[in-house]
Amino acid sequence: MKDNIALCRGCRVGARACRFGANDFVAIGNNEGRVSLACPSDFQGGPDVAHGGWISGVFDDALGRFLTHSGLLTVTATLTIDFLMPVPVERPLILAVRIEEVDGRRRIMSGSLRLEGDDRDRATARGVWVERRPDHFDRHQAQIADLKASTP
Repeated sequence: MKDNIALCRGCRVGARACRFGANDFVAIGNNEGRVSLACPSDFQGGPDVAHGGWISGVFDDALGRFLTHSGLLTVTATLTIDFLMPVPVERPLILAVRIEEVDGRRRIMSGSLRLEGDDRDRATARGVWVERRPDHFDRHQAQIADLKASTP
């Protein structure tokens, strides 16, 4: 099976492309996917090197977005990144995602980021995504409203 994966809500609003550059995303079977991308130069953390925030953000987006291909609406519960080698900007990269385990509403996910054509991981990720309950955003809006009401 090979399906295109939709953009996350943040990028769908206003019909923008993925702000992380992860536009070429495909599912390969039910538990694996990959995205071809490159770190845009405006996400440099050092000379010609991707900022760790971009690496973390693209893992969070890609691992969570992969679950949408099966119709799951999830939120990130945990995310751990191992930065192994510099990730160059504006170079073709492959980010692989995998569902490692399903435990009720929880999905344990892993990912790796490599230069296209290289077999060495530049960064890896592991995290837990939880299926959203129907009132997820309503509860958050109520918490924000309470916070605003209590702030002088």
